[in-house]
Amino acid sequence: MANQSKQSFFYKLMAKFVAKIDPKLEKYRPPKKKEPPFTPKTEEELIGVIKRTPKTLLDAQTRNLLASAIAFDKIAVSVIMSPKHEMEFLHETDFLGPLTFDKLYKSGATRFPILDQDDQVCGILNTDKVDPLAITEETPITKYMSTDVFFVRTDYTLEMLLATFLRTESSYCIVIDRDEKIKGYITLDTLMYVLFGREIADSFDNDSFAPAVAKRVRK
Repeated sequence: MANQSKQSFFYKLMAKFVAKIDPKLEKYRPPKKKEPPFTPKTEEELIGVIKRTPKTLLDAQTRNLLASAIAFDKIAVSVIMSPKHEMEFLHETDFLGPLTFDKLYKSGATRFPILDQDDQVCGILNTDKVDPLAITEETPITKYMSTDVFFVRTDYTLEMLLATFLRTESSYCIVIDRDEKIKGYITLDTLMYVLFGREIADSFDNDSFAPAVAKRVRK
């Protein structure tokens, strides 16, 4: 017991001595090599850094915005477009009476493709530009038809889609495939929601970085 007590006293004494003298010896020690900060060199490494970032620092919405920004040139229009079966087509020989207008208004959409005699899109009706008090049962659809029709392909990226909207100064495009068959439509509102809203799933929590749409926005 006596030996153990002496050893304990010695260890405590040495610990105090080391604690007191250690800071004074710091200037005689060789400088420690500082590890350079990690700099991601690939997209995958950048995504890895964001994955490891605590959610207290990057919440779900911020991660979604980063996911959208990183995958902006990879996501295809077909991922976020509204499909063809949700489109309401009109004909150039139709009339825009109050009942028809009310039906279109209740659909929730504001733009409707107009077909010609060959069932080709010849114009667009924008109900936002129609005065419902000025129409009668004999008002032709063509009175409010715009002939500015713009198309994008299903395989266009969101980057290409945005460029189309900017170039045409339009906010509505009909989506076609490589055979020029109509597959749906896309609006600028939908694109903006994807970029700045919560449309893209929180892909940083997935094993593979393939942003997917959590839900579609119907405008």
